[in-house]
Amino acid sequence: MLIALNLLYLIPGVVGGTETYARSLIHALAAEDHNDEYVVFLNKESADLDVTPGPNFRRIVCPFIAHRRAVRYVWEQAALPLQLMKASPDLVHNLGYVGPLAARCPQVLTVHDLNYLGHQGRRTAVGRRAFQFFVETSVWRADRVITISQFSRGEIIRHLDVSPEKVTVVHSAGRELPDSLPGQPAVISEAVRNVARPFVMAFSSLSAHKNIPRLISAFARISDAVPHSLVLVGHLPENAEVRAELERAGSERVRFTGYLPDNDVRALMHDTSLFVFPSVYEGFGLPVLDAQHAGVPVACSSAAALPEVAGDGALMFDPLSVDDMAQAIKRCLLDMDLRESLLERGHINARRFSWSRAARETLDVYASVMQ
Repeated sequence: MLIALNLLYLIPGVVGGTETYARSLIHALAAEDHNDEYVVFLNKESADLDVTPGPNFRRIVCPFIAHRRAVRYVWEQAALPLQLMKASPDLVHNLGYVGPLAARCPQVLTVHDLNYLGHQGRRTAVGRRAFQFFVETSVWRADRVITISQFSRGEIIRHLDVSPEKVTVVHSAGRELPDSLPGQPAVISEAVRNVARPFVMAFSSLSAHKNIPRLISAFARISDAVPHSLVLVGHLPENAEVRAELERAGSERVRFTGYLPDNDVRALMHDTSLFVFPSVYEGFGLPVLDAQHAGVPVACSSAAALPEVAGDGALMFDPLSVDDMAQAIKRCLLDMDLRESLLERGHINARRFSWSRAARETLDVYASVMQ
């Protein structure tokens, strides 16, 4: 069987968890499936990604820049169906919400969540409406929809009026984070070496649903009781006024690192005293499992799919309550018995998920569509 993988959405370092999903799943498929052939469609930004990990994988790089979303949609809807006609795959799997509506072959579509319904993210109003149209029409067009949590499955069925039989949950998985990438020395930047220890770690984001302002306020409430700093890793808000407000709300003990390469993130994750995930909406929550794999206590929002993913390996808090968040962080830093319990239960919980299982379940979906 020839399977086409549509990764035209993938912008490295920008699309977040959906990039981790695509790369991890493809490597797991390569390990599990030596019989089928795969052709991977990529944009110019992702042309060099390691997403053809086996001899049965090949890539086709499409000559457009996915940062220009309108161009991406035009290519995906007008040119990709012609490319698929030429390649003649038995099936196409669209890994990022949207598929080519005019393609004639059977389609599997991964919809990670319905975040666009309630959280604006980086898109303009026009961009959100366009994205919603393409997502919902792609769901209608697809032969089968894969999603990554029972929470997201319920959202898709409820909001998009989809038959339950059409939507299959294939859980994602975390990553065991070594001190460095395979084959690479553990080169850590001076900025990371200079981070004051001890510290609490969280991921910053351009998106409002990541709930960073409340996290900063919560940390400010307990900063006198603990010696830790708060280190926020990742993209900073593009709006200068918002950035200034966040920095004012913090203190000299709140550190924004900006985007960091993987080795720096690994080094911080292994050194942190606590990982906090305050998001108000997640279709899964990969960083929670990454922290549990790294042997780090986790304080986590109780919203959306996070209880399903974190299990009993994290101390939950109400992400809309600054006081509840502050008390959870304080307990995780000062209660040694709780910390030991979270470490043990977190390690056990992370083992519930694996990319090899995700690959096998995805292959089962392919087989059921072809039948």
